[in-house]
Amino acid sequence: MSLDPHLRVATGLAEFEARCEQAHLPVTSQRRAVVETLLSRTDHPTVDDIYAVVRERGVSLATTYRALETIVALGLARRVAHTGSAVRFDPNTSAHHHFLCDACGAIADVAWKPSPIEPPAGDFDVHETSVLYRGICADCRF
Repeated sequence: MSLDPHLRVATGLAEFEARCEQAHLPVTSQRRAVVETLLSRTDHPTVDDIYAVVRERGVSLATTYRALETIVALGLARRVAHTGSAVRFDPNTSAHHHFLCDACGAIADVAWKPSPIEPPAGDFDVHETSVLYRGICADCRF
């Protein structure tokens, strides 16, 4: 069951403020605008998508980039990247995978299932596995 969007934003903002306090980072109005915008979205927005909203609140593009990097560093969002496309940001940090529509470029969350893929042999310390399913979404199918 999905969390109410207003509750998701309020809960996420409280977590953001707590993590900023732990990291001794100020909760600026610009960072708050970026995190509010990101938390209100479920479509894995790009920096430009977020900037299109926050620039109306006086946030520059450079500040949007820096704020998103801070949000990722605090563990409140993940980067979702695939070849040939801009990096997108996902405020859903729970274990899950993604589906990419090859026609329209939409990215959707896919329920997490344990991966049968073994970690690579070698001197690696694997902390996350990500699966990207590719195909055609229901909107583009017809």
